[in-house]
Amino acid sequence: MEARELASALAAAQALAQRVPENRDVLYMIAVCHRYLNRIPEALAALEELQSHHPRFARLFQERGNCFVAMRDAPRAIEAFLRAVNLNPALPASWRTLQSLYRMTGNLKDAETAGAHVATLARLPPEIVTATAMFSDGDFAPAEQIVRAYLLKHGDHVEAMRLLARIGMELDVLDDAEVLLEAVLRVAPDYDAARHDYATTLLRRYKPAQAMAELEKLLRKDPHNHLFRTTYANAIVGLGDHERALNLYRELLPDAGNPSEVHLSIAHSLKTLGRQPEAVESYRAASTARPNYGDAY
Repeated sequence: MEARELASALAAAQALAQRVPENRDVLYMIAVCHRYLNRIPEALAALEELQSHHPRFARLFQERGNCFVAMRDAPRAIEAFLRAVNLNPALPASWRTLQSLYRMTGNLKDAETAGAHVATLARLPPEIVTATAMFSDGDFAPAEQIVRAYLLKHGDHVEAMRLLARIGMELDVLDDAEVLLEAVLRVAPDYDAARHDYATTLLRRYKPAQAMAELEKLLRKDPHNHLFRTTYANAIVGLGDHERALNLYRELLPDAGNPSEVHLSIAHSLKTLGRQPEAVESYRAASTARPNYGDAY
């Protein structure tokens, strides 16, 4: 592919797919080769196959957006690129194309927003952008290698340290994540996203009182933030005050983007309080909101 020998690359990828038919990167390469060869229907079919195995792989939606651009279908291209950046915000190419598409369709406000994301990513070191993209797609080990190498070479960097902490949170290396986030907040005390990561890490390390102290700082600045309020309610559960947590969860429910999780939290607290029929009702509400929600069942 790098040598632009696309027919040979496609043949090699298809041969690989015979041995590893669900491999994410092989299926992705097949789609890209088809698009470069101007075989757009075949590329889209390959992306459908990829999505059936890896539905949260952001680059497949970026590639689908590229296909729709080739078809001059701006609305479907915008939809695909938006899905890509919602899954993985560290995709400069998707943001740049969105900016162009929005301008072309006269949507200047969203073009400005996309341009701001382009500018934000441009200010970051390329290594951190690459590692963030890998992290967002679930490739934690290579992302960690890149970040650690960058920090060894360049010293402390707030975004790199936060990213390494987030990798630690995903891999359940919570003591390292806590130390890293403390260091980030010493350097950048107004970094709200890092403070929320810190509070979440404290909760997972069974330190609810400390987590509440951090969340109260965030809520003083942004009292209506749904994520901060939800995590605060989780901290109250950690302290064992389920009645108070129930009231907070119920306040959150009308505006919840994902009501199934709030219903589940309500159900857990009701079950702990011994209110079994109400708990069952809330578990059913969670599974109704998300029919494939295993935790609710």
